[in-house]
Amino acid sequence: MKRIRRRTFMQTALAGMGAGVLVKPTLVSASSQSENQYERVYANSDVRLKAMTMERIDTHCHYDLTMSELKGEDDFINTPELVGSSILAIGSRKLYGINPGLYLRPDSSEEIFSRAAGLRAKGAGAALETAMDVANISTQLVFNYGAHPKHSKEAMLSSRVQLLNYVDNLIAGDVKAFSPDGRDMEFNYYDAICDRLGELKTMSDYLNALDADIDSWRDYRVVAMKVSLAYSIGLKFADPSLKEAQNAFAKKRDMSPEEITIVQHYAFRHSLLACQRNDLPVVVHTGFQIWGHADLQVSNPIHLHNLLIDKRYKDITWVLLHGGNPYVGETTYLARMFPNVFIDFTWISWMTRVRFNMALAEWIEIVPHGKFCWGSDSGTPETIVGIGEITRERIANVLEDQIAHRIIDEKVALDFLEHTYVETPKRIFQL
Repeated sequence: MKRIRRRTFMQTALAGMGAGVLVKPTLVSASSQSENQYERVYANSDVRLKAMTMERIDTHCHYDLTMSELKGEDDFINTPELVGSSILAIGSRKLYGINPGLYLRPDSSEEIFSRAAGLRAKGAGAALETAMDVANISTQLVFNYGAHPKHSKEAMLSSRVQLLNYVDNLIAGDVKAFSPDGRDMEFNYYDAICDRLGELKTMSDYLNALDADIDSWRDYRVVAMKVSLAYSIGLKFADPSLKEAQNAFAKKRDMSPEEITIVQHYAFRHSLLACQRNDLPVVVHTGFQIWGHADLQVSNPIHLHNLLIDKRYKDITWVLLHGGNPYVGETTYLARMFPNVFIDFTWISWMTRVRFNMALAEWIEIVPHGKFCWGSDSGTPETIVGIGEITRERIANVLEDQIAHRIIDEKVALDFLEHTYVETPKRIFQL
């Protein structure tokens, strides 16, 4: 294993001092840590240095093309933005060279907001490239919403961008219509999918249109299908027959809720076959919901079990987003038992750091180390950078703690980083 030179380490350590990050100076047992064991330097560890500085692939980004202005937040009594404000502070420090302290507040240095506005003025693509460079990201996977990917503005941002294409609008028409918050909206399922796919007289027309759409994705830099149906119709898919789906679809604008469900479940399973045919991984939102009042239980990744054991889909690569949080145990089981199931610990790594520490420690012991990837789940330059920094530190902490407890050694930790940061996402998404 090639050793990292001492001079390089010291440069990184000094950079860490500017961040005011409190980390362990030595590999000590968690049970023996005390206040005087912490200093404002990074640990003298090849593992930590590699975790903090290694180039990586970011597998998850909701990039804000409108380039909304940077805003601080300090109302932690009424808003759940404590972590978000901290992320913005870290991102701002690394992007603009000004340290606002632990949080980015509305009254933080005006120079930060001025420089953020200047970055945005360069355009969405230039701002993204800058954030990727600062965060040491080689390739950024960005979501394409709604329209066919040939119309994607996200794909035009940078040559380093690849797309995850949503299937939700092709299956649900409008996901919010099926969440508890949207059931009173004016919405007709048949009209919605026709608006996206063209006139559909029969179920066969619908399935053929699905095939044509998904079969074309790879021509437009799509590397995987993104599924967020956990927010709306849930992850528990029945297995209706084609005849049942045809009879339901024949009702067109007069389909009942039950008939709509039959069509949606059949169409989703059909889209899986299209992904399998095109060698497209299926990236599934699991666990915690960020909007609406959907039933959390329907987002439990264990609901996918009946699809995972179905031989029709045996060659599909499944990527479980967010580690299934809070269903991390179920995620552990699925990734351990099914060779085609991978964990993307996007979001859990910074949203709930305590649970992530426990989850990652469990995964390292139980799941093969070539089954992980992670993204920023970000939308702005500051969050891309800030989330990257927080997640790198969390990973380093867990790996060092595992070494200290003699669960893994340094070689295993360094190999884990190589695969999680680069090799596994490169293999999964064929980058």
